[in-house]
Amino acid sequence: MPAQRPTILATSMGFNRAREPWKPSPIFRYAIELTGCRDLPRICFLSTGTGDRRSSISGFYSAFLGRQVDASHVELFDKPNISDVAGHLQSQDMIWVDRGSVANLLAVWKAHGLDQVLRDCWQSGVVIGGESAGSLCWFQGGTTDSFGEVRPLADGLGLLPFSNAVHYADRRELFHSSVRDGLLPGGYATDAGAGLHFEGSTFVRAISDRANSGAYKVTRTKDGLIEETKLPIERLR
Repeated sequence: MPAQRPTILATSMGFNRAREPWKPSPIFRYAIELTGCRDLPRICFLSTGTGDRRSSISGFYSAFLGRQVDASHVELFDKPNISDVAGHLQSQDMIWVDRGSVANLLAVWKAHGLDQVLRDCWQSGVVIGGESAGSLCWFQGGTTDSFGEVRPLADGLGLLPFSNAVHYADRRELFHSSVRDGLLPGGYATDAGAGLHFEGSTFVRAISDRANSGAYKVTRTKDGLIEETKLPIERLR
């Protein structure tokens, strides 16, 4: 059963990678509930932003070993590991995109046509989401260190017509100036451990998997000033 509305979870959380095996954040329980799947949810992992790093893919599988999840992954380096990538992604209950370089991720997805495939998945009710680069990619743009120094990037997939900033404590000043100067539209930001739930292009709620993580809405006023609003946040357990 697909999600009732197109759903995106744009987060700065995902796995506790200091644990061996990796420990999945409560964000996955939250996401699985949204899928409406009551038995063996299908979760596909995309690690394009790391160049399909083998340790990341192995970490994903280890996190769900022994859990009631049908886990799979799609890799594109140096060639796809699945003959029908589109069909596989469209058959999932949930797609989770890992951290890494959002600029490289977007370029590779577009070369393989995954930009449209993922849009189709989202519209058909597959819950999509991710961490860091896997958060930024769904928006119109955001701030990224994909090119070395942190800078604005304005050619995201645009499923969400806003901007996004992860690692907000380090990128707040740049995010504010980018919105103020019109380089990015107004949008949302998350601290480590926080996430944003959208249905369609409507913000639903902010969530976190730890104490003291914040989520924020950042807009440009008619006077050209920046207005930052800290959002109420729901702690996941």
